[in-house]
Amino acid sequence: MNNDKKSLIEKAIEYLRKNKEKFKRGAELQQQLWNGKKPDRQPLLLNCSPDEEDLLSLPGYNTKETHYDSEKMFASGLREMLHAAYGEMDAVPSARANMGCGIFPSLFPGIIQELYEDKMPWIHSHLSKEVLSSMKADDLEISDEFKAGLDHMAYMAERLTGTGCHVFPMDLQGPFDTAHLVYGDAIFYDLYDDPDFVHHLLNLSCEAIFLGMEACLKIIPDSDKLIAHYNHLVIPRSKGGIKISEDTSTLLSREQIEEFVVPYTGRVLEYFGGGYIHYCGRNPHLLETVMNMPLAYGINFGNPEMHDMEQILKRCAQENKIYYGTIPKQIDESLEEYFTRLLKASRKGDRSTLLLSFYTDMSQREKVMEAWENAGQDSV
Repeated sequence: MNNDKKSLIEKAIEYLRKNKEKFKRGAELQQQLWNGKKPDRQPLLLNCSPDEEDLLSLPGYNTKETHYDSEKMFASGLREMLHAAYGEMDAVPSARANMGCGIFPSLFPGIIQELYEDKMPWIHSHLSKEVLSSMKADDLEISDEFKAGLDHMAYMAERLTGTGCHVFPMDLQGPFDTAHLVYGDAIFYDLYDDPDFVHHLLNLSCEAIFLGMEACLKIIPDSDKLIAHYNHLVIPRSKGGIKISEDTSTLLSREQIEEFVVPYTGRVLEYFGGGYIHYCGRNPHLLETVMNMPLAYGINFGNPEMHDMEQILKRCAQENKIYYGTIPKQIDESLEEYFTRLLKASRKGDRSTLLLSFYTDMSQREKVMEAWENAGQDSV
């Protein structure tokens, strides 16, 4: 990395450092909401594209270039962090070692992700039933690939010292997603043909999650207090703080979810004290599962457009769960009408159980902030 690029990185870090009090304030507001309190004001996770040409010139790298290079991984994360910082609302900038969804499966000896320049890493070679059947929890180990991710996290934490920004964990898939990545599509046959083996594999997946996440938490500063996620969100450790992805679980029936998802995802949530659940797609049985899990304190959809989001927000409020993420805006409604509709739908007593993620550009930032403030008054 040449001196010009390093200079831009130092300038960006200094910009973050100057705004650290804003980030701390955003973290406080979010934690108030997670902890069931009425926040001093309803937080908005606003992200804006930077318009300063020099900072836009920060170096960008593809995922193959960053995978084993801490400087390049940090530089790529820093570009995204500026979007949260420029929002000037309640998003808390954070970065992670973006190692792909196969990083926790790499704790199974023999699992290695393939790297690409144009897409995220992926697992193509799975472990056989014979190998996995004889595997025990003691056989799991921190792989060289996972160690590289931990090194990236330590490097990021050092560079972000004093900025009010955070490092967040590598991509944690739930137990069933992890098992699917390790074993491949054969798992769907064995749900019927060999359920005992699937349960064995799910137990191993839980152990891999415990091993890997504990290693991450040791490196993340202040992880005993809060954990950040996705460059704007924070969750207090009083609510566990972890994110669990259940994308593969959307393909299962109600009975399969009850047998192969609930006990193991529940075990992970209990181990860490709670967290929030993410999934892409739509599965009403999985939604009911999440709503009925007391330690699932929040939910996030990768495809909110596939859901009746007003009903989802009302259900979250009823169950006292936080909905975090983006929500589609109707074409014919103003910003204020849009924000008011969501805040009313998510109303729980004197607060709204919503952490809305919203993206705009700098020319519209003040307009968005004003509409959010007005909507907060309208929805009371």
